Amino acid sequence: MTTAEGDYTSSTEGKAEDNSLGRLLTLSDGVFAIAMTLLALDLRVPDLPEPVTNTALMAELGRELPSILTFLLSFYVVASYWASHHRLMRSVTTTHRKLLRRTLLLLLLVAAMPFPTSLLGRYGSVPIALALYGAVNVLAVLLLLWLRHDVESFGLAAGPVDPDEWRWSGWELRGNLVVFLLCIPAGYVLGDKGPYVLLLLVVSSRAAPAWQRWRRRGPEQVQVGR
Repeated sequence: MTTAEGDYTSSTEGKAEDNSLGRLLTLSDGVFAIAMTLLALDLRVPDLPEPVTNTALMAELGRELPSILTFLLSFYVVASYWASHHRLMRSVTTTHRKLLRRTLLLLLLVAAMPFPTSLLGRYGSVPIALALYGAVNVLAVLLLLWLRHDVESFGLAAGPVDPDEWRWSGWELRGNLVVFLLCIPAGYVLGDKGPYVLLLLVVSSRAAPAWQRWRRRGPEQVQVGR
């Protein structure tokens, strides 16, 4: 059923069920899964002439280390996007045309993620490679924040939402956004050390949940003390 505002409901009164939300989630999970798999295409077995020695193989694997680390990083990033999208959508039972459009834009960036990942793995010391990687992820995080805004603005969450989880997940996204913004100038300022800025993702992803746990523990300790 389509309303004047362009939203869709998961069911209608006396009419056939509309599975728009289910199809959207299925498409989203499929794109995320394929993108995470395609990230591994840059992991190549070294092609060495016979006889292959342990020293030669170790040296060749060392040359492939940037691609391996970039794969692990991007797999972590895309997986965190999937987790954020899953947390966002699990309480949503009604879709909206704007939610659909922004989800498709997010999936576009996720599907394209293997390209900046490959570029960063091969040319991580070149500033534009890190800047492009950061820019793509800045757009992805902004779209996730925009989707959160849509869910709130259009009242699409019919189920109960944990306010603490909603809050810290928002701060986690904002922390990641800051890190990816720093990546854009980092290559020009820090040279080949620029990619190390991405290590801050570990801090930004853990800081908000840790802060939330500390806040929850505070009142409990006060009650025990009483």
